[in-house]
Amino acid sequence: MKRLIFILSLLPLGLWAQESPWQFQGYLKYLGSYSHLNANFYPESLRPGLKVDNYDQLIHNRFDLKYYKGHWSGALSMRNRLFQGASPAQGDAFMDALETDAGLVDLSFLYWRSDEVLLHTIFDRAWLQYEFKNGNIRLGRQRINWGINTIFNPNDILNQYNFFDFDYEERPGTDAVRVQWFPSFDSQLELALAPAKEIAQSTAALRYRNNALTYDLQGIAGYFKDNLTLGAGWAGNIWDLGFKGEFNYYWPLNDLQQEAWVFSTGLDYVLSNGLYISAGYLYNQSAPQEGGIGDFGQLGAGQVLSPKNPFIFQHTAIVNSNYAFNPLFNGSFTLMYSPDAHSTIVFPSLSYSLSTNLDLMLAGQFFLSDNPIENDYWQWLVRATYLRLKWSF
Repeated sequence: MKRLIFILSLLPLGLWAQESPWQFQGYLKYLGSYSHLNANFYPESLRPGLKVDNYDQLIHNRFDLKYYKGHWSGALSMRNRLFQGASPAQGDAFMDALETDAGLVDLSFLYWRSDEVLLHTIFDRAWLQYEFKNGNIRLGRQRINWGINTIFNPNDILNQYNFFDFDYEERPGTDAVRVQWFPSFDSQLELALAPAKEIAQSTAALRYRNNALTYDLQGIAGYFKDNLTLGAGWAGNIWDLGFKGEFNYYWPLNDLQQEAWVFSTGLDYVLSNGLYISAGYLYNQSAPQEGGIGDFGQLGAGQVLSPKNPFIFQHTAIVNSNYAFNPLFNGSFTLMYSPDAHSTIVFPSLSYSLSTNLDLMLAGQFFLSDNPIENDYWQWLVRATYLRLKWSF
């Protein structure tokens, strides 16, 4: 397998001519980050040994190899990442989380590790598809995206993602077999099965999509990790406002779990000057009723929560906006607020296209909450800033 990885990394870009059934592309990114932790959230006895200033560097390379010919198509995609700084210095906790492959087949490889450097590769796409009349069947590691809403997607029972992991635009895949059938131009029936090493931890579901009364509608029924689940979603308009939503209910098949509702909805609008604005709400029954400051740690890059428990708070309001200042310069701003401990997350970003294949991004993530150490005074917990340079080929 390591020999295959090496060969892929040396493939000449000119090998794939336009008339060839093969397509090859990818990118090389540098991401530098600095985060500052507020020591006031920790007891005084722990503050002397607390590392409050943390620096990280990440070199991130991706190769996407795709094949299209006749009824057949396929894809093989790999991520190569070199970590340097505070994250590798965390030791076994970070290494284990990085090396663990959640799929049925282990396609994660850790080559080299030191106190401050890690070199890691993972294949997040490896699938083969055959197309037949009115449908197709796909087998392998793939992304099965059933979500409709803008940020939180309860209907994505096979492929949840981490909104805060902005450096991973492609989002994770899952080892599955998927069959799609299109009875008509506006309807779709889809069956997906994602087996696990323990049968009870598998996922299998059926989705049906159609259009009615100017709305795109879908219904989902299936099995998710020892739970039965039912869900639905919609997308349409209320006057000039886009209106989306989705929900899932989980009924556990054992006494160790509890039933759960997950619901999200939102409105969005584009102003005449091109400013996009959306506002939404998430209800997550499985989250603790009172969020703790330690829950913010579950939002780190590379971590993905369960579709049964997709966020760290029960109630979350979201406001998001995007604006193109000109064709080369874009900005976005996201604000999340939960009444649980008055928790607030602010996520601004700016991106600029330096050339056709070269982009620069500046982003920040700021987490605020009531401080139980300081008489529940509301203040920031973590401030993180990121600078990214991306070259696409």
